[in-house]
Amino acid sequence: MAGDVVMRLCDDIKHKNHKVFFDNFFCSIPLIEALKDQGIYGTGTCRANRLKGANQKLKSQKQLKEMGRGACSVVSNNANITVTRWLDSSVVHMVSSCAGQSPEDVANRWVKKDKTMMMVQKPFSVALYNQHMGGVDLVDQCLAMYPHRRRNKRWYIRVFFHFLDVTIVNAWRLYLMSGLEKMRLLLFKASVARALINSGTLQQNKRGRPIETPQPVKRKAVTRVAREV
Repeated sequence: MAGDVVMRLCDDIKHKNHKVFFDNFFCSIPLIEALKDQGIYGTGTCRANRLKGANQKLKSQKQLKEMGRGACSVVSNNANITVTRWLDSSVVHMVSSCAGQSPEDVANRWVKKDKTMMMVQKPFSVALYNQHMGGVDLVDQCLAMYPHRRRNKRWYIRVFFHFLDVTIVNAWRLYLMSGLEKMRLLLFKASVARALINSGTLQQNKRGRPIETPQPVKRKAVTRVAREV
C-alpha cells in the first residue's frame, strides 16, 4: 500500500528523467523496479525484511563489524537495482536505481570510546540520499521539539494543526536564512501567536468628550468685486 502511494504521486512525472527519494516506510525493491519501468529513478532506505534475495548475497552484519565502521557490501540484479548494506553507528540498507557504492564520500564521526573524530567512508547512494532528504529530516526534528499536544478525536483538526506547525517551522527557517537576529523556534512561535492575536483586535472609540477641543476652522477672506454704479 505504501508503494502504491508513491506510484500515484509520481504519476505526472513519468519518463521525464526525475529522481525521487523516500524513507524505509515506503521503500522496497519492487517499488524501485516499478518506478524504473516508468522512467523514474528512485533511492531510499530499506528495511531488512524487504530485501528479498539480496539479503543472503550481502555480507552479514557480523562480517561488516569485523571490517570496521564505514564498511559496506553491495549487490545488484539484472535490472541494475543496487542494494547497499553500510555500517555506520548501526547498519543501514539502501536501495537505488541510480546510485551504488562509487564514488565514495567521507563523513566525520565521533568515537565515544576514544573521544575523538574519525573519517568514515560513505557510499554514494547514502551521500545522495542524505543530500536530498536532509530537509525532510530537519523538519521532522523541529516538529518533534514542540509538538501539538492537544488531543482531538476529529482527524481534520489534527491535520490542520500539523500543517500549521509545518508552516511555522518553514517560516522560521526562512527567517534564519534572511540574516536577521537569530531567534529560537519557541520564541518565533510565540511571536507568531502574538501577531495573530493582535491582528484581530479593533480600535474602539472612547465615550465622552475628546481630550482636545478641535480648533475652529478659519475662513479665508474673499475679495469681492465692487459693483458699478
